[in-house]
Formats: sequence, structure tokens, C-alpha cells
Amino acid sequence: MKSVSKAALAAAVLLAAPFAVSAPAVAQKKQKEEAPKFKLSDAFRKSAAEIEALIKAKDFQGAAGKLDALEAMATNEDEKFFVANFRLTTSANLKDDPATISALDALIANPKTDPANLGQYYFFRGDKTLGLKKPADAIPFLLKARELGYSPNGANLNLLIAQAQLDAGQLEAGVGSIDAAIKAEEAAGRKAPLTWYRFAVDRLYRGGQKAAASEWLGRQMAAYPSAEGWRATLLIYMERTREKGVPMDADLQLDILRLMRAAKAMGGEFDYQEYADLAQRRGLPWEAKAVIEEGRAAGKIQATNAAINEMYRSAVVREKAEGSLAAEEKTATAAANGTAAKNVGDAYLGSRNFTKAVELYRVALQKGGVDANLVNTRLGIALAMLGQKEEAKAAFQAVTAAPRSEVARFWTTWIDQAPAA
Repeated sequence: MKSVSKAALAAAVLLAAPFAVSAPAVAQKKQKEEAPKFKLSDAFRKSAAEIEALIKAKDFQGAAGKLDALEAMATNEDEKFFVANFRLTTSANLKDDPATISALDALIANPKTDPANLGQYYFFRGDKTLGLKKPADAIPFLLKARELGYSPNGANLNLLIAQAQLDAGQLEAGVGSIDAAIKAEEAAGRKAPLTWYRFAVDRLYRGGQKAAASEWLGRQMAAYPSAEGWRATLLIYMERTREKGVPMDADLQLDILRLMRAAKAMGGEFDYQEYADLAQRRGLPWEAKAVIEEGRAAGKIQATNAAINEMYRSAVVREKAEGSLAAEEKTATAAANGTAAKNVGDAYLGSRNFTKAVELYRVALQKGGVDANLVNTRLGIALAMLGQKEEAKAAFQAVTAAPRSEVARFWTTWIDQAPAA
């Protein structure tokens, strides 16, 4: 989102009306009939023709040196209009920003300026002001250019507006402008670049808008789904959440890693070890064992990793000690509240018996006395793994408290990307 180049401004500048004093008489007459009528004194016209000749010869320094004298001769808006045009041409080519800004201001204010050119002038006025590190001052000019329907070559006006707004501390407005830029690309049948999403996410996190940032991360993944993208997105989410001091307990981390696993986005040994450790700590040896086996089969866990080998041995022992869940299920169904049903549902989810997990989580919600946000998250996961997309999305939608609601939103995004079961 850099400022538009000075060359672009120089290329865009057109003289409002040529003098062409050396043209044949017939051509001068035709040009005079077609051109707007300007009230110019003979002395002004003569000096202006000299400056125009220098500009055509690309002697911009020589032309600029005569402009102060020409400006002193200007007594009406017509003559001031020509001075401003000349000054804009010379200053743009000489890369003289203060003179360029002065010329643009004069042209914007001059009643003789063609309304069709105003959008261009407002745009370059804002762009030049951005270059001077004055984003708040640039915003009104850029907004006016957009209002007038100006579309710059080689630049996205909505993104420039977003840059100015964000640099001026207008976070909500700036992200809104990025959103407008993305929607404009979509309306034109194009896909917005990944960097636009990342820019919004970064600024929202920096601004402390964690919920909005996670929503944009979801949008980013919806637009650019990939295993690598999912891993990066979820790791960034966990890192930024911790940076903001939001507690992430083992249950929440486990549900995030479950999504990483579902999206086939697990990385190296650390991901598998962390996942297995969390599952073990939550009393889910089936899940810990299965995750380690997956990592080994994928060649991502070394056979010499003593810590993971010990974790696997422990998971196997605990899995055998657990026995059948049927008896626990019967007790949970008869309990006064849903705590036992939730725990048995977790066990079924960890052992990938998703159908039974759904049944027990629904019992837990019906009986009450449980964390409904956690149970609905787990219910949504089980339904998602069964391929029951709409039911899963409804469960995730019932998760209303952050940070679980943000994790539920990521799962919903993954459901929309996943192929039908």
C-alpha cells in the first residue's frame, strides 16, 4: 500500500488548453472554436506560450523559473487556472512536492477546472499528503476522489484510504476500507490478494480487536484454504491470544489442535507431542495414542524421541485400563446433571466414536450443570467429523463466549471448505 509514484502523477498531468501560437491560421481558428473561451491578456498569453514551449521541450526547470512572473501577471481565474496547470506539470516532473501540492490546491479551488478532472486532482492531493506522513490530512482528499468515482492506474483507492485511516489511528474505518476493497475485487470477478487479509488481521491484533481479528483470520482461510494456511492461522491465533493475556486452558488448546488435525495441518514433532500431551492430561489415552501413531506413520515423529515414546507407552497402558465405556454411559444417562455425560462424551470423541459422542453431549446439554460453550464446541466437532455440516454449524453457532466462540468460528470455516461426507 505504497504511495503512488511521482512518475504516475507526471504522466497524468495534461494541459487544460494549448496555445499553439505557431499553428496555421485555419488550425488556430478551428482550435479556438472547439476550446473553452478564456479571458487572457495579450501579455499573459505571450508569456504563457513561451512557458508552454519550454514544457514541450521538456525544459521543466526553465519553465518553472518563469512561473512566478507569470503568476504575478494573472488577474482573473482564467489566467490563474493556466498558471496552476503549468505549475502542476513542472513540479510533478521536477519532483517538487510542495509546489505540486500548491498547484493541486489551486486547481481544486479554481472554478475553471473541468469537473471531470477533479477526482484525479483530489486523488493526487491525498496521495502526496500521504507521502508527507500526514495520513489524517490525506483522508478527506482520498475520500473525495472516491466519491467522484476516480479510479487510479496501478493503485487501489480503497487500500490507500485504508492505509491512511489505519495510520491515522482509525482502526474500524481502515479495516472497513480493506473490506470494501476485497468486495470490489469480488464484484469484478477477481480474488483479492492474501496480503490484504493478512494486513487487516495484523492491524486488528495490534489494535487489541481480537474477536474481529479471528473473524478476519476465518475469512482469510475461507479465501485461501490450505493445510499450511490452516496451521499458520491457528498458530497465529494462539500466539496473539496469549499475547493479549487471554487464558487458553488445556481444553481450548486441545480443540484447536483437533481442528489442525482435521485440516491435515499438523507440522513436526512438536505439534504431535503437544497434542498427545494435552489429550493425556484430559484423560483421553485413545486420542493421545492415535495422534502419535499418525505422526509416526507420516514420518514426522522420530523413533528415537524418548519423550513421545514414553507418552505412547503410558497411553497404551491407560487405554487398556479404561475398559468399556458402556457402563459409564449408562450411569451418566441416569445422573442428575450433565457432568458425567459430558465426560463420557469426551471419551467417545477422543476414541473417534463420534455418533456416541453426539448422543452423550446432547444428554449433557439437556441435563445442564455443564459449560454449554465447551459442550456445544465438542458437539459441533463430533457432528463435523460425521459430515453433518448444518447440524455442526448450528452447534458452533450456539457457542457465544470468547475465546471459544472464535474457535467455533474457525471450525465453521473448515466445515464450509470440507468436501461432503
